[in-house]
Amino acid sequence: MHFLFAWRYFRGKYAFQAIQIIAWVSVFAIAIGTAALITILSVSNGFTEIVKGLYADFYADVRVTAIQGKYFTITSENYAQLKSIEGVKAISKVVENSALLVKGDFQTVAIVKGVENTYGNINNIKKYLKRGECAIGDSTAPMFIMGIGIEQKLGLVQNLIGDTVQVYAVNRSGKKITQLGQLNSWKVQQSGAFSVQQEFDDQYVFTNTAFAQYLFDLQPNEVSAIEFSINGNEEKVIAEIKKIVGPQFLVQNKYQQNIDLYKIMQVEKWIIFCILAIIMLVASFNLVGALTMLVLEKEKDIHVLNAMGATKWDIQKIFLLLSGVMALMGALIGGGIASLFIWLQHKYHLIKLGGGSFIIDYYPIHPMIMDYVAVITLVMVIALLAGWIPSRKAAAKLYERIV
Repeated sequence: MHFLFAWRYFRGKYAFQAIQIIAWVSVFAIAIGTAALITILSVSNGFTEIVKGLYADFYADVRVTAIQGKYFTITSENYAQLKSIEGVKAISKVVENSALLVKGDFQTVAIVKGVENTYGNINNIKKYLKRGECAIGDSTAPMFIMGIGIEQKLGLVQNLIGDTVQVYAVNRSGKKITQLGQLNSWKVQQSGAFSVQQEFDDQYVFTNTAFAQYLFDLQPNEVSAIEFSINGNEEKVIAEIKKIVGPQFLVQNKYQQNIDLYKIMQVEKWIIFCILAIIMLVASFNLVGALTMLVLEKEKDIHVLNAMGATKWDIQKIFLLLSGVMALMGALIGGGIASLFIWLQHKYHLIKLGGGSFIIDYYPIHPMIMDYVAVITLVMVIALLAGWIPSRKAAAKLYERIV
C-alpha cells in the first residue's frame, strides 16, 4: 500500500506544474550522476585490465624463488620432478641480475634475465617484439632481446638489428671493484627489440641461462628463480611445487608477484568512487528540495490519510518510498545512458587518447556488474538520507500545519 501511494504521487499531477518540473530535474540530476559514475568506473576498469594484461604477458604463471639469498641450487632430480607435475605446461630456469651495458660513449644499467629456450611458452614477449627475432643464443654466442628503452639509452640505431654491446657484471670473487679485471665482460649481439610498457622496456634484456650463469659467476645448477606456465589447476600445481621445493622457497602466482600493483589499482578505483559519491551527495540536495515541495503539495492528502487511520510512520514510509522511487528511476535512466555510451565507446572508440604513445589510441572501457550494483546501492542510500527530513516533516503534518 505504501509503495502504491508513493508511485501515485510520483506519477500524479500537481496544482503547480513547477513542482513536477523540479521533481523530474531531481530525477535527471541523479541519472546524470549515475551515468558519470558508472562510466568513469568502467574506464578505470578498462585501464586496469590493460595493465593486468601487460603484466600477465610479462610475468610467469608461477615463480619459485629463495626466501633468503639471491640465488639457490636446484638439483637435476628436483628439476625433473617439477617438470613432471601434472598441469605444468612449461618450465624454465631463470638467472636474473643487474649488469652494465656499454656502447661507445653510451652506457646504462639493465636487468639481464637469462632464460631457457622453453621460455617462449612462459613469457609472451614475442607478442610485443618490435624488431628482429626472439633469439637468445647460447653460452658461447649469446644474444640479447632488448627493451626499446635500453636501445635508446645505448644510442643504438633503431631498425638496425645485429649491433653489439659490451656487457659487464661484478665478479663474485672480487670484494671491491678497483679495475676492469674484476668484472666479467662479453660482447653480445642484439637479436631483437620489444616494447611492453616503459617499466619493462627501460630495464630488461633477455639472454640464455648458460651465458647469464657465466656473467654472474654461477654454477650450472645455480639459479635465481624457476618459472612455470600452467595449464591445469593452479592451486594444485602450487601445492605440488611446494612439496618438492620445501618451505625455504617462496612460490607465487601472478597476483602475488605483483600484489602491491593490484592493491594500488583497487585503491585508486575506490578513491574515484568515493570522490564521485560525494558529488552525488551534493546533487541529492535537489531531491531534498523536490520532496519538500511535494510534502507541501500533498498536505491535504496527509490529513485525509490520517483520518483513515494512517500513523506518523505510515506517512513517513510513503515519502521515504517516494524518495526511493525517484532515485531508482534516476539510477535506471543513468544506468541505461551509461550502458549505451559504454557500448558505443567499445564498438566505435569515440573518445581518443592523446599523445599516441600508449598501446591503444582510445579510452578502454570495461563494465562490471558489481559497479552497477555498487552505484545503484549508493544512489538508494543517498535517496533514503535525502528523504528522511522531508518525510519527517510530512509525518509532523498530522498534528500541525506549516504556514
